[in-house]
Amino acid sequence: MFTRPKTLLPFTVLGGFLGAGKTTLLNRLLTETQDTRFAVLVNDFGELNIDEGLVTRHDGKTISLSNGCMCCSMADGFLSTLSMVMDRANEFDHVVVEASGVANPGRIMDIAKLDPGLVPNGSIVLVDCPQFLSQLKDPLINDAVITQLMEADIIVMNKLALTDAATITGVRRRIGQLNPDCPTVDNVGQNLQPTLLLGGDNWLNTNTTVPTYRPASSVPGQSHDHGDGHFSSVVLRQREPINREVFNRWVDALPSSIIRGKGFLAFAESPGEVWLWQKVGRSTVLEGYPAVEEAELALVLIGTSAMPGHNDSSLTGLFVKT
Repeated sequence: MFTRPKTLLPFTVLGGFLGAGKTTLLNRLLTETQDTRFAVLVNDFGELNIDEGLVTRHDGKTISLSNGCMCCSMADGFLSTLSMVMDRANEFDHVVVEASGVANPGRIMDIAKLDPGLVPNGSIVLVDCPQFLSQLKDPLINDAVITQLMEADIIVMNKLALTDAATITGVRRRIGQLNPDCPTVDNVGQNLQPTLLLGGDNWLNTNTTVPTYRPASSVPGQSHDHGDGHFSSVVLRQREPINREVFNRWVDALPSSIIRGKGFLAFAESPGEVWLWQKVGRSTVLEGYPAVEEAELALVLIGTSAMPGHNDSSLTGLFVKT
């Protein structure tokens, strides 16, 4: 193992129309976070309902939490609040923005791309299943709803328990028409953990561990069920350096059932270097790391139950020495 050097802060936008459930998801994030220090930018503290046992300081503009997270009010504007966070970037591992119910998450992500200290980590858009079809028929809001959906890197179908099977089928069909290549997951009960969507330093530990190993002796891992079977994971271990162009083609061919990916790689074109690869929905990032010994050259992929398993050569073949 090795100590990670200081790196860019992942930046995630949490979007969705008014009432889609963004704040509820944030509440879960702030309650359940342990090893990832989130800086969360929100419009209003009023609906967060943060566990009082977590709050260490509340000064009106920020709420500091005992788990290392901090919530920041965007009352003074997005850019000024983001600037305040970046002045303290060493205190955090991840920045999350809860977009307003009518905001375009893609625009927010574009602004963040201008800051060299941030790396895009995808736009997560929640869909209010009981209301979605009627929202599309409302000429006053349908443009906003459709734009949010088409800007998503991951779509979360929310509030399924509050509607019927026919409506859910209709929602799923319309999502497939509007954004067919976007990974779409159901938020049922507690099966969809916030860290599965947002990532962070500790997200690989969701029922999956990547054992320490020597790169020369690695083989594909096994798949594991997550929670109630809605999600599964595959561990892929690298036997030898791979061609970067071939890897890029492999990434482009990954099916939409794979929601997240993360791991360390070595490329034949850059001997002695280690690279960190991250995937959230359709968004992927690859960044270089210094050469280290005994690095865990391995990837973990997490997706729905429809994702390929470790016996599928289209998924694992790149990591097997033939």
